[in-house]
Amino acid sequence: MEIKKAKNQKQKLQRVNGILTAAEALFIDSGNILPSAIEIANKAEVAKGTLYIYFRTKEAIFLALLERHLQNWIISVETETRRYEATTVDDVCNYLIQYWVDNPQFGQLCRISDALLESHVDEKVYTAFHNKTVNGLKRMVPALKDLNPDVEAREWLNLLQRSYQMLTLAWVESHPKYHISLRKVPDFETLSFNLLSPFWQELIQYSKHQPVEQKTGWRKLLGN
Repeated sequence: MEIKKAKNQKQKLQRVNGILTAAEALFIDSGNILPSAIEIANKAEVAKGTLYIYFRTKEAIFLALLERHLQNWIISVETETRRYEATTVDDVCNYLIQYWVDNPQFGQLCRISDALLESHVDEKVYTAFHNKTVNGLKRMVPALKDLNPDVEAREWLNLLQRSYQMLTLAWVESHPKYHISLRKVPDFETLSFNLLSPFWQELIQYSKHQPVEQKTGWRKLLGN
């Protein structure tokens, strides 16, 4: 059980991180079932009342954990994209996918985010989560602009948001809650790549200076 009260911002941040780490460990150990608040408090070695100082519900804890994974995913993709001068569509898609493969709990949290987590937090927490997600994706845009300077920042942001949605869809499809023997479960990496690649290919190849179609002799004579 906790020994002393967190007195400054650094200690409070450590307390929050301790709660999130404990919650994630229990989530993994339980096979992706949300633990109770008291289980999280015991694992984090804090009083239940202390836990509720930082998070009003257990769903708020896991939404914060999802937020942490989202930010880490964004940092990972941005870092990999900036690492090499020549980045292909295949490279970008693999950067987007790899974090999900390395951190399967991220995909599981995305699966339950809309139906379970976001619906059990207050409006302030809900709004803050989505604002931080969008702002995090915006930070990725400068790393992508070198792929095609003709594409506006707004379009890169739209593509990143769509990519997040498609990866969540791919995770749900490739990790069904119940396995039905007649159904072939798709591979997450393959399905994700097939979903992402056409959209990224289209934007990276986009040019705002489209070549003017040359008129043939017959079209000139006809005035077309």
